[in-house]
Amino acid sequence: MARWFSGQPSPDLITEPNGEPRPRFRVVCLSREAGAGGSALGRMVAERLGWTVYDARIVETIADRMERPIEEVEALDELSPSVVQDWLLPLREEHWAPLEAYLDHLAKLVLSIGHAGDAVIVGRGAGFMIPRHEVLSVRLVAPIKARARRLSERLGVTPRTARRLALDLDRRRRKFARTMFRVDDTDPHSYDLVIDTESVGLPIACELIARAIEAGQPPASPALSLPGPEDDRPA
Repeated sequence: MARWFSGQPSPDLITEPNGEPRPRFRVVCLSREAGAGGSALGRMVAERLGWTVYDARIVETIADRMERPIEEVEALDELSPSVVQDWLLPLREEHWAPLEAYLDHLAKLVLSIGHAGDAVIVGRGAGFMIPRHEVLSVRLVAPIKARARRLSERLGVTPRTARRLALDLDRRRRKFARTMFRVDDTDPHSYDLVIDTESVGLPIACELIARAIEAGQPPASPALSLPGPEDDRPA
């Protein structure tokens, strides 16, 4: 499913149906290391731009569409189908079906959000599903010590447990990206920006992203000047 849309025109040539130039970036997609502050930064960027943030909201929407308890869908979130699951599909379909349904709903929902635009999407491989020329794709990283500290404070667990949790989440998300999109989500070449949130801090990271979005806006059309009385005077 990686880069579902290929052969897209150059961003410089894209216009709206009415002929007006389209903004360079219509969606911000945040890929993140666990504990790098992706959720918090997503909310900050959305507030700064006046856009909508999609993070846990994605899981809630899918749970509603699947008519499943949200806890069950959370267990499927960013979980890739393994080789064992593929092999067992004919025999254990009842275990595969919820994951398959989740992935189908996820793809449709992310593409719908991308089509609407003015959105900040946290994780879920969104940057590999929406047409690349419409996305400001950002990778958020931080040293493991800082990430463990942040998770420890947020979850109320020991730093050692938080460190193990961060590494486990990183592996799970990396496998999800590799299986579903055939990409290495740690590769900096997959992103427009790679930001160390511990080094620059969330406020500056937010401003960097917001400035990039604003810089990609089409120039304002000059206002038409109406002739005044002095323009009617003979030269």
